[in-house]
Amino acid sequence: MPQTPGDKRQTPGRPGRVRKGLAPRVPLSRERIITAAVELLDERGLAGFTMRALGEHLGVEAMAIYHYFPNKQTLLEALGTGVDLAAFFGGYVGLPTDGCSASDLVVELGMRYLQFAHENPAQFTLLFSVLPIDYASWEEFVNGTSTFRIPQSAVEKGIETGEFPSRPGFGVNEMSYALWAFVHGLAMLRHTRLRALEADFDALHRTLLEQLVATFRGGR
Repeated sequence: MPQTPGDKRQTPGRPGRVRKGLAPRVPLSRERIITAAVELLDERGLAGFTMRALGEHLGVEAMAIYHYFPNKQTLLEALGTGVDLAAFFGGYVGLPTDGCSASDLVVELGMRYLQFAHENPAQFTLLFSVLPIDYASWEEFVNGTSTFRIPQSAVEKGIETGEFPSRPGFGVNEMSYALWAFVHGLAMLRHTRLRALEADFDALHRTLLEQLVATFRGGR
């Protein structure tokens, strides 16, 4: 049948028109959205993180994101719980344990936590200040699989080797919580009240962590 003017059908053997100079569009997915959200957090911080800004970052309409995440809070929770911890921390917590004392391990772990907080303030704020931990009791929390397992594992090593004697009221979970609370407080102070202060924070924090470890060893 002859084609009429404006008929867009292709004739046999005639290839369709290919757009020149344009890269193929990457399909939208949960994984792509989460990756872009992390990038946007680093770039603009939590204050500048909106679904519209994320859509612009992805090159799509914001409404397309709602097909995967019904609201901003759901997306933020996915960032905190649906992403492998290594994707956020990278080498910050991948500490070698062979030939390393528990005392040194705790100090280095604390220093890497502080480094992560300083270099990735938006991710740190989201993970450790905005999103709650989804446990209903202390027992569930200390026996769960949250980021608390990281300091917990380091302290467990110290108890197993005899470096950190476990005492009534100050065992593995109490020491682990003390370590986490201590470095989190230092991180928050540097990120907020002390953000404009010039100081050798690395040296100061290392000294304080060494003093904390001394309390784990029972003051010896």
